[in-house]
Amino acid sequence: MAILYVASEAAELKPLANLLTALRKLKWPIDYAYEGIWESRRMVLAANGAGPRLAAQAVEVAIRSVMVAELSSSRLEAVVSTGWCGALDPDLQKSQIVVATQILDVSTNETFDCAPIKADGEFVSGVIASQNRIANDASEKARLRALGAVAIDMEAAGAAARAKRAGLPFCCIKAVSDCAGESFPFDLNKCRTSEGRVARGKIVVQALTHPSRLSVLFHLKRRSEEAAAALGEFLVGCRINAESESAQAE
Repeated sequence: MAILYVASEAAELKPLANLLTALRKLKWPIDYAYEGIWESRRMVLAANGAGPRLAAQAVEVAIRSVMVAELSSSRLEAVVSTGWCGALDPDLQKSQIVVATQILDVSTNETFDCAPIKADGEFVSGVIASQNRIANDASEKARLRALGAVAIDMEAAGAAARAKRAGLPFCCIKAVSDCAGESFPFDLNKCRTSEGRVARGKIVVQALTHPSRLSVLFHLKRRSEEAAAALGEFLVGCRINAESESAQAE
């Protein structure tokens, strides 16, 4: 039995990976894939880029790989969408943990219920909105807040849809990287590739051609690292109610 943790970037998962024992790399056709153990619990970590399609692809790869017994575990117990999120609730602070009660797909208005958790650490719960674009400024976050969501991400809807199709319990556990009143210094959506991944090279070009933005980017990087560290500590201290809706299936 294993729980799959799906994020956008490897940096979101590495602090968690560093806490695991028997860590090993998986030969999966995605950007980042490892498995390890925390107190007899097997954790599979996968990152495949930003957006719902790439997140769903990571879940698909994991399901198929487990089915052909590539892992030492024989089946998936649950899927957890994790990583960074943007705060929509003005009360949320940087590195605060948000556990979704429900995922709202902004593009379709479809909702996905989330399995509950028990945790050693503190967290805020509520609806997380999910869309295939970065919420780039405070005004966009305010519009999304009007949907009743406390935070925004890019991958949860894709992962939730694939987990639902497989009959697997789904959770969404995120850490705040940017607050509701904050805006990025330029449109990060223009730094995405045709597949949806965030191209670091394009961000570097922005920094080199606009030196005034460099300090803001370093600040964002440091804050993101702090959020990922807080998330890793939280994830090893929580338990998921992973009662499958049905046996794992396509």
